[in-house]
Amino acid sequence: MNKQSAIDNQQLITFAALKLKYKMEKYDLLDIPHLIYVMDPMCSWCYGFAPVLDRLKKEQEGKLNFKLILGGLRSNTEPMDAENIAKTKQHWQDVEQVTNQPFDYSFFNRTDFIYNTEPACRAVVTMRYLQPETELEMAEKVQTAFYAGNNDVTNDVVLAEIASTFGIEEDAFLEKFNSDEMKEKTQQDFLIARRLQIVAFPSVYILNGHEVHLLSRGYRTYEAMNKLFENAMKQINNPGQQ
Repeated sequence: MNKQSAIDNQQLITFAALKLKYKMEKYDLLDIPHLIYVMDPMCSWCYGFAPVLDRLKKEQEGKLNFKLILGGLRSNTEPMDAENIAKTKQHWQDVEQVTNQPFDYSFFNRTDFIYNTEPACRAVVTMRYLQPETELEMAEKVQTAFYAGNNDVTNDVVLAEIASTFGIEEDAFLEKFNSDEMKEKTQQDFLIARRLQIVAFPSVYILNGHEVHLLSRGYRTYEAMNKLFENAMKQINNPGQQ
Protein backbone atom coordinates (compact mmCIF):
# COMPACT_ATOMS: atom_id res chain seq x y z
CA MET A 1 0.00 0.00 0.00
CA ASN A 2 1.49 3.38 -0.93
CA LYS A 3 2.24 6.25 1.39
CA GLN A 4 -0.96 8.03 0.43
CA SER A 5 -2.90 5.15 2.00
CA ALA A 6 -1.70 6.03 5.49
CA ILE A 7 -3.43 8.68 7.58
CA ASP A 8 -1.59 11.30 9.59
CA ASN A 9 -0.51 11.13 13.24
CA GLN A 10 -3.47 13.11 14.52
CA GLN A 11 -5.87 10.68 12.88
CA LEU A 12 -3.89 7.80 14.36
CA ILE A 13 -4.31 9.33 17.80
CA THR A 14 -8.04 9.46 17.12
CA PHE A 15 -8.03 5.72 16.46
CA ALA A 16 -5.92 5.03 19.55
CA ALA A 17 -8.55 6.81 21.63
CA LEU A 18 -11.17 4.28 20.57
CA LYS A 19 -10.29 1.89 23.36
CA LEU A 20 -11.22 4.57 25.88
CA LYS A 21 -14.32 5.84 24.14
CA TYR A 22 -15.80 2.43 23.38
CA LYS A 23 -14.82 0.54 26.54
CA MET A 24 -12.41 -1.76 24.76
CA GLU A 25 -10.60 -2.49 28.02
CA LYS A 26 -10.43 -6.25 27.37
CA TYR A 27 -7.54 -5.76 24.98
CA ASP A 28 -5.24 -3.07 23.67
CA LEU A 29 -6.56 -1.66 20.41
CA LEU A 30 -3.04 -1.03 19.18
CA ASP A 31 -1.84 -4.59 19.88
CA ILE A 32 -4.41 -6.40 17.74
CA PRO A 33 -5.01 -5.83 14.00
CA HIS A 34 -8.44 -4.33 13.31
CA LEU A 35 -10.66 -3.91 10.30
CA ILE A 36 -12.26 -0.48 10.75
CA TYR A 37 -15.52 0.08 8.88
CA VAL A 38 -16.97 3.60 8.60
CA MET A 39 -20.57 3.67 7.40
CA ASP A 40 -24.05 5.09 7.84
CA PRO A 41 -27.20 2.92 7.94
CA MET A 42 -28.97 5.40 5.66
CA CYS A 43 -26.20 5.50 3.05
CA SER A 44 -27.36 3.64 -0.05
CA TRP A 45 -23.86 2.61 -1.14
CA CYS A 46 -23.23 1.23 2.38
CA TYR A 47 -26.39 -0.82 1.94
CA GLY A 48 -25.09 -2.07 -1.39
CA PHE A 49 -21.72 -2.83 0.20
CA ALA A 50 -23.20 -4.89 3.08
CA PRO A 51 -22.84 -8.34 1.42
CA VAL A 52 -19.24 -7.52 0.48
CA LEU A 53 -18.37 -6.42 4.01
CA ASP A 54 -20.10 -9.46 5.53
CA ARG A 55 -18.13 -11.85 3.35
CA LEU A 56 -14.82 -10.13 4.01
CA LYS A 57 -15.47 -9.96 7.76
CA LYS A 58 -16.49 -13.63 7.93
CA GLU A 59 -13.39 -14.78 6.03
CA GLN A 60 -11.11 -12.81 8.36
CA GLU A 61 -12.82 -13.93 11.55
CA GLY A 62 -10.20 -15.00 14.08
CA LYS A 63 -7.42 -13.26 12.16
CA LEU A 64 -8.25 -9.69 13.10
CA ASN A 65 -10.87 -7.80 15.07
CA PHE A 66 -13.63 -5.61 13.71
CA LYS A 67 -14.65 -2.07 14.66
CA LEU A 68 -17.66 -0.16 13.37
CA ILE A 69 -17.76 3.65 13.23
CA LEU A 70 -20.99 5.49 12.37
CA GLY A 71 -20.47 8.39 10.01
CA GLY A 72 -23.45 10.72 10.30
CA LEU A 73 -24.18 11.12 6.60
CA ARG A 74 -26.99 13.68 6.82
CA SER A 75 -28.38 15.92 9.56
CA ASN A 76 -31.21 17.59 7.65
CA THR A 77 -33.94 19.43 9.55
CA GLU A 78 -36.23 20.18 6.61
CA PRO A 79 -38.23 17.79 4.39
CA MET A 80 -36.60 16.66 1.16
CA ASP A 81 -37.28 18.96 -1.77
CA ALA A 82 -37.86 17.87 -5.36
CA GLU A 83 -34.19 18.15 -6.28
CA ASN A 84 -33.03 16.02 -3.35
CA ILE A 85 -35.72 13.45 -4.04
CA ALA A 86 -34.57 13.14 -7.64
CA LYS A 87 -30.90 12.83 -6.67
CA THR A 88 -31.65 10.27 -3.98
CA LYS A 89 -33.77 8.19 -6.34
CA GLN A 90 -30.96 8.19 -8.89
CA HIS A 91 -28.49 7.05 -6.23
CA TRP A 92 -30.80 4.17 -5.31
CA GLN A 93 -31.16 3.14 -8.94
CA ASP A 94 -27.38 3.21 -9.39
CA VAL A 95 -26.82 1.07 -6.29
CA GLU A 96 -29.52 -1.40 -7.31
CA GLN A 97 -28.03 -1.76 -10.79
CA VAL A 98 -24.48 -2.34 -9.50
CA THR A 99 -25.21 -4.48 -6.43
CA ASN A 100 -28.63 -6.10 -7.04
CA GLN A 101 -29.73 -5.10 -3.55
CA PRO A 102 -33.55 -4.68 -3.35
CA PHE A 103 -35.14 -1.23 -2.98
CA ASP A 104 -38.71 -0.19 -2.24
CA TYR A 105 -39.31 2.90 -4.34
CA SER A 106 -42.61 3.61 -2.64
CA PHE A 107 -40.41 5.60 -0.26
CA PHE A 108 -40.57 8.40 -2.82
CA ASN A 109 -44.31 8.69 -2.32
CA ARG A 110 -43.55 10.30 1.04
CA THR A 111 -44.11 14.06 0.97
CA ASP A 112 -42.57 15.25 4.22
CA PHE A 113 -39.63 12.95 4.94
CA ILE A 114 -36.71 14.57 6.79
CA TYR A 115 -33.53 12.72 5.85
CA ASN A 116 -31.71 12.85 9.18
CA THR A 117 -29.46 9.84 9.74
CA GLU A 118 -28.58 10.58 13.38
CA PRO A 119 -31.38 8.44 14.92
CA ALA A 120 -30.45 5.39 12.81
CA CYS A 121 -26.79 5.82 13.71
CA ARG A 122 -27.67 6.26 17.39
CA ALA A 123 -29.72 3.07 17.30
CA VAL A 124 -26.64 1.15 16.19
CA VAL A 125 -24.48 2.84 18.82
CA THR A 126 -27.12 1.94 21.42
CA MET A 127 -26.90 -1.69 20.36
CA ARG A 128 -23.12 -1.46 20.78
CA TYR A 129 -23.72 -0.96 24.49
CA LEU A 130 -26.76 -3.21 24.96
CA GLN A 131 -25.67 -6.18 22.86
CA PRO A 132 -22.28 -5.47 21.24
CA GLU A 133 -22.01 -8.75 19.37
CA THR A 134 -25.01 -7.73 17.21
CA GLU A 135 -23.96 -4.14 16.47
CA LEU A 136 -23.23 -4.72 12.78
CA GLU A 137 -26.30 -6.92 12.37
CA MET A 138 -28.39 -4.11 13.86
CA ALA A 139 -26.94 -1.70 11.30
CA GLU A 140 -27.81 -4.09 8.49
CA LYS A 141 -31.35 -4.64 9.77
CA VAL A 142 -31.87 -0.89 9.87
CA GLN A 143 -30.59 -0.71 6.29
CA THR A 144 -32.95 -3.44 5.12
CA ALA A 145 -35.90 -1.94 6.97
CA PHE A 146 -35.30 1.41 5.30
CA TYR A 147 -34.27 0.50 1.77
CA ALA A 148 -36.15 -2.74 1.18
CA GLY A 149 -39.10 -2.18 3.51
CA ASN A 150 -39.78 1.57 3.31
CA ASN A 151 -39.79 1.84 7.10
CA ASP A 152 -39.13 5.23 8.66
CA VAL A 153 -35.89 4.55 10.54
CA THR A 154 -35.76 8.15 11.75
CA ASN A 155 -38.62 7.10 14.09
CA ASP A 156 -37.49 5.79 17.46
CA VAL A 157 -40.47 3.41 17.72
CA VAL A 158 -39.47 1.74 14.44
CA LEU A 159 -35.90 1.46 15.66
CA ALA A 160 -37.07 -0.09 18.94
CA GLU A 161 -39.08 -2.64 16.98
CA ILE A 162 -35.95 -3.60 15.06
CA ALA A 163 -33.99 -3.88 18.32
CA SER A 164 -36.69 -6.18 19.69
CA THR A 165 -35.79 -8.76 17.04
CA PHE A 166 -32.56 -9.25 19.01
CA GLY A 167 -34.49 -10.01 22.19
CA ILE A 168 -34.19 -6.52 23.68
CA GLU A 169 -37.27 -5.05 25.30
CA GLU A 170 -38.46 -2.00 23.39
CA ASP A 171 -38.79 0.14 26.54
CA ALA A 172 -35.26 -0.77 27.62
CA PHE A 173 -33.93 0.10 24.19
CA LEU A 174 -35.75 3.44 24.08
CA GLU A 175 -34.53 4.40 27.55
CA LYS A 176 -30.93 3.81 26.49
CA PHE A 177 -31.45 5.26 23.01
CA ASN A 178 -32.87 8.54 24.35
CA SER A 179 -30.17 8.97 27.00
CA ASP A 180 -27.65 11.80 26.87
CA GLU A 181 -24.94 9.16 27.01
CA MET A 182 -25.96 7.57 23.69
CA LYS A 183 -26.35 10.96 22.04
CA GLU A 184 -22.83 11.83 23.15
CA LYS A 185 -21.40 8.47 22.04
CA THR A 186 -23.00 8.90 18.63
CA GLN A 187 -21.45 12.33 18.25
CA GLN A 188 -18.09 10.81 19.15
CA ASP A 189 -18.43 8.45 16.21
CA PHE A 190 -19.29 11.37 13.94
CA LEU A 191 -16.25 13.27 15.22
CA ILE A 192 -13.94 10.35 14.46
CA ALA A 193 -15.36 10.12 10.95
CA ARG A 194 -14.76 13.83 10.42
CA ARG A 195 -11.23 13.60 11.78
CA LEU A 196 -10.57 10.82 9.30
CA GLN A 197 -11.67 13.26 6.60
CA ILE A 198 -14.20 10.77 5.26
CA VAL A 199 -15.23 11.92 1.80
CA ALA A 200 -17.12 8.79 0.78
CA PHE A 201 -19.13 6.08 2.48
CA PRO A 202 -18.39 3.26 2.95
CA SER A 203 -14.73 3.57 3.99
CA VAL A 204 -12.56 0.73 5.26
CA TYR A 205 -9.26 0.91 7.15
CA ILE A 206 -6.81 -1.55 8.64
CA LEU A 207 -5.27 -0.60 11.98
CA ASN A 208 -2.14 -2.54 12.90
CA GLY A 209 -0.04 -1.42 15.85
CA HIS A 210 0.78 2.23 15.19
CA GLU A 211 0.05 2.13 11.48
CA VAL A 212 -3.30 2.84 9.88
CA HIS A 213 -3.92 1.94 6.25
CA LEU A 214 -6.79 3.21 4.13
CA LEU A 215 -8.10 0.13 2.38
CA SER A 216 -10.98 1.61 0.40
CA ARG A 217 -13.26 4.61 0.02
CA GLY A 218 -16.61 4.11 -1.65
CA TYR A 219 -18.21 0.95 -2.96
CA ARG A 220 -16.06 -1.87 -4.33
CA THR A 221 -16.84 -5.44 -5.30
CA TYR A 222 -15.75 -8.32 -3.11
CA GLU A 223 -13.03 -9.27 -5.58
CA ALA A 224 -11.59 -5.77 -5.53
CA MET A 225 -11.80 -5.53 -1.74
CA ASN A 226 -10.21 -8.91 -1.23
CA LYS A 227 -7.28 -7.97 -3.48
CA LEU A 228 -6.77 -4.70 -1.62
CA PHE A 229 -6.94 -6.53 1.70
CA GLU A 230 -4.43 -9.18 0.64
CA ASN A 231 -1.98 -6.54 -0.57
CA ALA A 232 -2.33 -4.54 2.64
CA MET A 233 -1.77 -7.60 4.83
CA LYS A 234 1.32 -8.55 2.80
CA GLN A 235 2.79 -5.15 3.54
CA ILE A 236 1.84 -5.38 7.21
CA ASN A 237 3.32 -8.85 7.58
CA ASN A 238 6.41 -8.07 5.49
CA PRO A 239 7.13 -4.39 6.14
CA GLY A 240 10.53 -4.49 4.46
CA GLN A 241 9.17 -5.60 1.13
CA GLN A 242 7.53 -3.36 -1.46
